[in-house]
Order: sequence, then C-alpha cells, then structure tokens
Amino acid sequence: MKKTTLGILLLLAINSVFAQGKHALHAFYFFNVTSPAGVVAAMDKFRASSCGSQMPADIGLMAETINGSASSTHFFIASYETMADFSKGQELVQSCADAATFLQEMSSAATPVTEYAIIPAIEVGDWTQDSVFMKYDIKVSDEGVFAAAWSELMDASVKNGSISDSYGLNRIFLGNSDASHFVYIGAQDFQSLVAQDTEVQESNDFARYLRKVGGVREILNTSLITPVMSWPK
Repeated sequence: MKKTTLGILLLLAINSVFAQGKHALHAFYFFNVTSPAGVVAAMDKFRASSCGSQMPADIGLMAETINGSASSTHFFIASYETMADFSKGQELVQSCADAATFLQEMSSAATPVTEYAIIPAIEVGDWTQDSVFMKYDIKVSDEGVFAAAWSELMDASVKNGSISDSYGLNRIFLGNSDASHFVYIGAQDFQSLVAQDTEVQESNDFARYLRKVGGVREILNTSLITPVMSWPK
C-alpha cells in the first residue's frame, strides 16, 4: 500500500513539472450578465487605463453557453504566472480609482454570482487556442487516486487520437462551496468536442477509468464554455 501511494505521488510530481502550463493560479469571477457589450466595454476601458495596463494577469471573458441550473452566464478568468503577480494584482485593484470605475460600470451590465481561485494540477496543451470547452465540476475525496486515473485516461485518449487539444485538472482552493476540483477538455469547434467526448466515453479506457474513480469522484455539473474576448497582459 505504501509503495502504491508513493507511486501515485511520484506520478503527480512528474505531471506538475512537465504537464502544467505557464500559469500558477487562475482566479474565476462569475456573473449573470445582462449586457455582454457593456462588460466588454468596461474591461476594455480598464485594461487601457494606467492601473489596468499594469495588471500582471492574462484576462479572458468566457460565456457559459449551457451550465445547468447555475445562475451565472459568463465569467472572467484572470491568470497569473506567479503567486507574487496575484498579490500585486490585488494591491492594484484595491488602491486605484480605475478599478473602482470598472466595478461601477460592471454593476450596470452584470450581477456578481460567485468567485474562486484554482491551482492547476494538470494542464496539457494551450487552452487559449481552443474555441470551446466541456467543463466538469466535481467533488473528489482522494486527489491522488483521481488524478492518476484521469491522467491515464487522457494519455490513452491522446494516443488513440480521441483527444487532440487542451485538457486539464484544476484544484479549487479559495472560494469553493461544493466542488473541490474541475476538469476540462477543449476543442477547435463544437462538432469536434462532441465527437471526441463520444469517442472517449465509448472506449474501454473510459470503462476502466470509471471503475477506478467510482468511489472517490462525484460529478456536480457539466457545462459548455465558449471564449468571448481576451486581454493578454
């Protein structure tokens, strides 16, 4: 048993070195949006300001095209390369007038729903190049067991050609209420996303994955995510 546990930990350590993207932390801010154009205009103005231009984060606006019973329609994702960048960003938005103006303009276009921050456990491929995503909010009781089984499924799916774009496993560590993690799979278009999801779920590899994670993973929600706009730092 100890050897098995050590093996899983070693696998995760290897994944963290070779499979992660360039960001150390992503902060998610969910809204119920009544004016998408107003949200984009507010962020455009903020990023062009003296304060917003100093934000050490890549920012994206995503639409939750289908998201079950969740009341949010969109979310901002602010991606930081280091934890120090996150701290600097928080200091900026709490001290500059441009941030206060942004929040005021946002209030006329959207209503906040929830927010959380995640640490990428596994990040493969460049998700910024994909046009649509499946996102699975999950509750995991044993991250090591789940991550090893999910990585095995993804590796097999890449090898057989079912998966060809980005995918990842993210650990929610701030602001979480129900989910402990989420996984995502990206694609170039919706048709490709549906085709690869069908291929994966009909495979023997997926059946083996289900047997391994059945006791440690619960799916809370599945959503379809579409990128709307991005503001690289």
